[in-house]
Amino acid sequence: MALNVFDHDEYRPPVWKSYLYQLQQEAPHPRRLTCTCEVETRPKYYGREYHGMISREEADQSLSQAEGSYLIRESQRQPGTYTLALRFGNQTRNFRLYHDGKHFVGEKRFESIHDLVTDGLITLYIETKAAEYIAKMTINPIYEHVGYTTLNQEPTLKKLLPQSPEAPDGPVPVKEDRNAEER
Repeated sequence: MALNVFDHDEYRPPVWKSYLYQLQQEAPHPRRLTCTCEVETRPKYYGREYHGMISREEADQSLSQAEGSYLIRESQRQPGTYTLALRFGNQTRNFRLYHDGKHFVGEKRFESIHDLVTDGLITLYIETKAAEYIAKMTINPIYEHVGYTTLNQEPTLKKLLPQSPEAPDGPVPVKEDRNAEER
């Protein structure tokens, strides 16, 4: 009879991540707003979410129906550049969209627009709901309690004591005396 790892111990995920994971699950889901007409100027790397050269107002009106909805439009101010219009927090947000084999609006690059929007919605949601929590995590990192940071640092005493040119490089030998055990 094979023993299962879970026979005696019930698995519990780390507590410090559970709140952020819960928020990630609560984030709005992407809803692609497809264009009903064929746009001849559509770049080959965009799909039916591309609406051509429409105004910000038109995009806002189209996206006002559902949180997480998105579309891609060509900029009227700068033809040849593209904008990802995304509905979040009851407002339409516009991001300049780039493509160099992968899609991106910042540093992270994605294979698909859907993946980019999913990541964006999660990021926006967590930043909105957990800004204070994340700030506390960066101020009080959990690793200090585990010993991670102390293992990867020089001992504090070594940093604080000035180095003397006459001092040996290695540890100073301890002389034996009667009080050695007491120390």
